[in-house]
Amino acid sequence: MSFHHLFTYEIIALETPYIKRNCSKCKTNTEFYCSEKFRMNANQKLVDIWLIYNCIHCEGTWNYPILSRVNINKIESTLIQKFMNNDKETIWYYAFQINQLRKLCNDVNTDIRYELRKEKLNPLSSEVTIRICYKYDFGLRIDKLIAEIFAISRSKVNELSQNGTILLNPNIKMKSKVIDELQITVIGDWYKVDALT
Repeated sequence: MSFHHLFTYEIIALETPYIKRNCSKCKTNTEFYCSEKFRMNANQKLVDIWLIYNCIHCEGTWNYPILSRVNINKIESTLIQKFMNNDKETIWYYAFQINQLRKLCNDVNTDIRYELRKEKLNPLSSEVTIRICYKYDFGLRIDKLIAEIFAISRSKVNELSQNGTILLNPNIKMKSKVIDELQITVIGDWYKVDALT
């Protein structure tokens, strides 16, 4: 008898990425952390909005530009309220715009702490598909994630991928970055059930 079960694993970021840039106070290239606060400036009907970052050494600030010289009438009132209230979800949305941050900074450190919220897998399953929920993209590689889930090495992950025991949907490379709604199917009973619970 063959069993096939679908489970959901959620990758939960526990912090926002640090950025690296020159600190005007420290006079050196150093790390800044997201303060989780917006700064707004209004000149008549034109609005500027920044996300504030602080130097880890001296608390000097850098303002990450979000909107520049935008007519307030062109911004949804609910979004204005989120900026004014320092809405965490909105802050994290912008703090994870890694490609945009890289254009403005010397580097973005995406090696952040995260946890996996997972469902218990059925030990009787001969085929299991894990659906990945990945709200905040911080460049996590697929082979690293699978190695963590199944408590095996990355070389073992690549071996199992090559022999068709691990399949990805969409069919992308193991060294690719994790994407939201990625499905990982594992075939057989080789995996350590204890590691998945």
